[in-house]
Amino acid sequence: MQDQTQAILFDLDGTLIDTTDLILKCFHHSWERVLGFSHSRKALLQTFGTPLRDAMNRLLLTKDESNNEAPPNSADPYIVDRLLTEYRAFNADNHDGLARPFHGTAEVLSELRRRGYLIGIVTSKTRELALRGLRLCAIDGLFHSGVFLEDTESHKPNPEPILAALKTLNTPSCSAVYVGDSAHDIVAARAAGVRTVAALWGPAPRAELEREQPDFIVESITELLQIFNRRGPSYEDATKCQI
Repeated sequence: MQDQTQAILFDLDGTLIDTTDLILKCFHHSWERVLGFSHSRKALLQTFGTPLRDAMNRLLLTKDESNNEAPPNSADPYIVDRLLTEYRAFNADNHDGLARPFHGTAEVLSELRRRGYLIGIVTSKTRELALRGLRLCAIDGLFHSGVFLEDTESHKPNPEPILAALKTLNTPSCSAVYVGDSAHDIVAARAAGVRTVAALWGPAPRAELEREQPDFIVESITELLQIFNRRGPSYEDATKCQI
């Protein structure tokens, strides 16, 4: 069957860039500094893919095995702001030493462009931090579109960011796919009407992603070249980066 895909959209953290250790260390640092304890890896991973403020609010209301105290009835905005300040400061100081591209990322993105696919990025990260990571990993010039935290009112698992990317690329949902490493990614993509690719090289357990019934499950980013193999007008020489 001929591949009708026009656009391939990607999540960032855990999909294109390996930032799992960085994010976990940022969380642990901020919680230890502000509240004197942290959460388990499992609890922290469940917040991946959502905006940072939402993640902090959720964790403040979560009873975790690492925290013997009962969660409060509501998240204190002052505490959330302190957590965010500590997180961002640690991230700024340690980002470039801990973030790194997954093996083959640049080559796969370049080849998909050469095959005629539009390439977009949809992330809950701020534009500034996302571009910092893309530049660090030398893949910042490979995208035709980018949707960041500031670009939409709602965020994954809401479909709004993915729909915004499709609008920018002038691509119908039936002709697009979204590649992500979390359940939030799959839920958002399905709600937007695009096909879904679960990236198993990220931190989420396979069973967690399988529960969301993605259209494709891939174990390495290079497998995308086996799925998306049409030949069309090349975007390789188009304006490199529109983000």
